[in-house]
Amino acid sequence: MKITVIGGVNADVSGISLKPVRKADSNPAHIHMNAGGVGRNIAENLLRLGARVIFVSAVGDDLFAEFLRERFAVSGLDASRLVVREGMGTGLYILLLEPAGELFAAVNSMEAVESITPADLENIRGDALASDLVILDANLLPETLDAAARLADGVPLMADTVSAEKAGRVEGILPRLSLLKTNRAEAAVLAGFPLDTEEALREGCRRLLSSGLGEIFVTLGARGVFCASGEGMFMLPALPARTVNVNGAGDAFAAGAAWRYCLGGASGISGGRGAAARGLFGTAAAAITVECAGAVCENITAGKIYERLGSLSKSGENNEFL
Repeated sequence: MKITVIGGVNADVSGISLKPVRKADSNPAHIHMNAGGVGRNIAENLLRLGARVIFVSAVGDDLFAEFLRERFAVSGLDASRLVVREGMGTGLYILLLEPAGELFAAVNSMEAVESITPADLENIRGDALASDLVILDANLLPETLDAAARLADGVPLMADTVSAEKAGRVEGILPRLSLLKTNRAEAAVLAGFPLDTEEALREGCRRLLSSGLGEIFVTLGARGVFCASGEGMFMLPALPARTVNVNGAGDAFAAGAAWRYCLGGASGISGGRGAAARGLFGTAAAAITVECAGAVCENITAGKIYERLGSLSKSGENNEFL
């Protein structure tokens, strides 16, 4: 299985507050720095699941870039296709978490990643065309997303909308997508109206599917994920987990769904299990990830995901989808 991922890479600086966060005040916290970025997190998760991964992104020429290269070496992720932008800052994501691991607020700077141009992608045309799936994230600018989609002509394409601020960037490639991973706020940007009720969520997904998009996964945090495709629309609940850090859960979901998609081929899993199997696999990957301190769980494997799903099967939960 070969998957090309083109998207964001950054250093994550996370502070987990020791007490409930107080606005406009200095909050004592445990502070950590890890490698991050939606595209990079998806790529490392896929690597740990057993895929051959080509990761394409851009960094600056600063200390954060050196830190990321060290982390790439530790994880085994290939850094050879990172574009280096002299004089630019490497992507940085600073987040503040509540004691229970829930996100309070975050800020980001993605100058280097947003500098990726269509011309930068020409060097990986062969990799993209030889892939089972190409994954893009909305840290890329619209013209680069469009160029990447054209570059991957004939190869299944997946996109992650990243944030409500950036979700609109993928609008132009919706008809080309086999899979879209998004959340409620991001999907609302693409649908053009609030998705604050289940009926609105269904209508929004219907509108997006009418563009030619294949499948949509709308992650809803602790509520689970809403799945929509030609097979129908349904909700999958979040799996039980001992939450340590929610950062990276959505990226793990995307990687799990992508891995299962490639495993089953473009026509899905036999027995009508396509979208449901992908959603469940992603949900289990997210549950494992929130139990870890980092944005990517170092212990995640396809076997552990199957074990998590197997425990549900024995208990009878979600049995109709397994």
